[in-house]
Amino acid sequence: MEKSNVELPELLQASSRQVWVQAIGRSLYQAGYGVIQFYVPLIFVNQVGLSATAVGIGIGSGSLAGVLGHLLGGYLADSQAYGRKRTLLISAGLSILSALFFVETQTLPLLVIANLLLGLSAGCYWTAADAAVIDVTSSEQRHKAFAVMVLADSLGGGLGILGGGVLLAMAAQIHVLFLGTTVLFLLFLLLVLLAVVETRQDDVERVQPLQGFVKALKDRSLQLFVLVNILFTTYIALVNSTLPLYFTNVMSETASETVSGAASGTTLVSVANLFTWCYVGIGAVLQWPLVQGLNSVLRVRVLMLSMLLWCIGFCLVWAAGFVTSMPLISMVAAFGLLSIATAIYKPFAPAIVAELAPKSSRGIYLAISYQCWSIGYFVGPIVGGWAMDQSHPIADYAWMVASASTLFGLVILYFLGQRRRSTHTTPAADDTVSVM
Repeated sequence: MEKSNVELPELLQASSRQVWVQAIGRSLYQAGYGVIQFYVPLIFVNQVGLSATAVGIGIGSGSLAGVLGHLLGGYLADSQAYGRKRTLLISAGLSILSALFFVETQTLPLLVIANLLLGLSAGCYWTAADAAVIDVTSSEQRHKAFAVMVLADSLGGGLGILGGGVLLAMAAQIHVLFLGTTVLFLLFLLLVLLAVVETRQDDVERVQPLQGFVKALKDRSLQLFVLVNILFTTYIALVNSTLPLYFTNVMSETASETVSGAASGTTLVSVANLFTWCYVGIGAVLQWPLVQGLNSVLRVRVLMLSMLLWCIGFCLVWAAGFVTSMPLISMVAAFGLLSIATAIYKPFAPAIVAELAPKSSRGIYLAISYQCWSIGYFVGPIVGGWAMDQSHPIADYAWMVASASTLFGLVILYFLGQRRRSTHTTPAADDTVSVM
C-alpha cells in the first residue's frame, strides 16, 4: 500500500543507478534530437527556401525509416548477440552520421537522407532504452521511472532548443547549429560506452524474435493500444514540427493585417522561447506532481484525460488564430495545456506496454508500440506542412480537425479498458499487476 507513495530518491535506489544513467543519456539524445526536430522546419522553410510541404516530406521520410528502426531495435535488443547496450551504440553511431549530413544539407534529397539516418537512430534508441528501464524496475515503480525519463526528455529537449537559439544568434550560420548536435550525440555515445550495462535478462525462457513478433501482433489489447497511440504521437509531432511554424508564419501574418506595428508579429526566436518555457518547461515542472497525483487512477483513464486535454488544447490553438489583440496570452495558454496533455501521456503509455509484454519479448512489444511514433511523425509533419501551405482559413481550421479526431481516440480507449477488464489477463512476468 505504501509503495504507491514512494518518493523519487527511493524509487531510483530500488531501480538501480541504471535509471540515472538512462536519464542522462535521454537528456543528451533528446537535446540533439530536439534541436533537429524544432529548427529543421523553421530553417529550411524560412532560410533555405524549401516549401513547408517539401520539408514535411523530408521529415516524414525519417519517420518511415523509424519503422525499420523500431523493428531492428526490437530484434537486436531482445537478441542474445546484441542486447540493449549494443543497440544503443548503433543508435548513437547513426545519430552522429545524421547530424553530419545536416551540416552539409541545402537540398531536399540531402534533407531526406539526413532524416532517414535520424529515423533509424531514433527507432533503435527508444526500443532499447525503454526496454533497459523496464528491466530494472518493478511494475509498481515503472510509471514513476518513466516519469523520470520524461523529465529528462523535457529538460534535454528544452536545453537543446535554447542552446540552438543561442548558437544561431551568435554564429548566424546553419552548419554551426548542427555541429553542436553532433557534439551532443558524441557525448551520448561515450556515456553508453562507459556507463550503460547490459540489462537483458537471461534467466527467462528465450523466444525467437520472429516468433515474438508474430505473437505480439496477435495480441488484441496491443492492437487497440497501437491504434490510439498513433493519434497521440501524431499530435505530438504536430506540436513539435507544425505548431511553431504556424505561430511564426501564419499567425504573425494574420496579426499584421489587423494590428499595426512590429510587436504584433512573432519571430523564430520568440516562438522558440515560448515553446521552450511554456511547452517543454511547464511539462517538466509538472511532470512529477502529475504522476504522483494520477498514481491511483486506472491507466487507461489517465490516457483518456490526456486525450481530452489534447482536444481542448487544439481548440485553443484555433482560437489563438483569431485573438489577434492578445496573441501572446493565447499562445501561452495553448502551449501550456498541450504541455500538460503530453506530460500525462508520456510516462503512462510505455508502462501499459510493459504490462502487456512478456519478459522475453519486451523489446519486441516496445518496437511495435513505437511504430506509432514513426507513423505519427510521418503523418503529422506532412499533413501539417500541407495545411500551412494553404490559405489562412485552412491552416486555422486544421487544428479543429485535429481536435475532432480525439473523439475517435476516446472510443478506442474505452474499448481497450473494457477488453482488459473482461479478459482479466496479466502478462507473464514475475512482478506485474493489472494495468487497469
